[in-house]
Amino acid sequence: MTQENEKKFKSISTGEPCNAAQYLAEMVCIRRAERENKGSLAYKFWNKGDSYKIQVRVAHKIIKKYGEKPVFYYLNSPSGKNIYSLGFLHKSKKFVLILDFVEEGIKKAKKITDAQELQEKKVVKLPKGEYKQKKKKKNNSLLSKIRKADGNK
Repeated sequence: MTQENEKKFKSISTGEPCNAAQYLAEMVCIRRAERENKGSLAYKFWNKGDSYKIQVRVAHKIIKKYGEKPVFYYLNSPSGKNIYSLGFLHKSKKFVLILDFVEEGIKKAKKITDAQELQEKKVVKLPKGEYKQKKKKKNNSLLSKIRKADGNK
C-alpha cells in the first residue's frame, strides 16, 4: 500500500478507518458546519455534497506536496484553528487549487516540524533500584478522633 492509501486514521463522524486526506477534509467540513451554525454534519454527508470531495482532493494534493505532519501541525496550531477550507475547484472543474494563506502556513509548519525532527531526542534512563510506595497519611478527621478515643482503630 502506498502512504496515501493507508487507513491509519479514524473518521470523526463514523468511526470507520480512513486515510489522512479524508480525515483532514472531514475536520475542515465539521469546522465550516459549526461556523455556519448548522450543527453536526448530515448522515453520510460525503455522498450529498461536492464540498467534501473537493476538500479531499485538495488534502491529497497538500499531503503529496508537504507530507502529513506539517498539515496536521498547522491545522491544530492557533493560526490554523480558523481554517474552514483548504482550497477550491478551478472553474474548468478539472483540478483543485490550494488557498495561498493555507499553503504559506503549511510551509511555516513544515520548517518547524523539520527542525523538531532534527533535534536530538533525549532518552531518560530510569535508575535501577526498588521503588518504595508513598506512605499513607493518617486520617485526622473528627470521626477518626472519636474512634481513637473509644479505643477502636
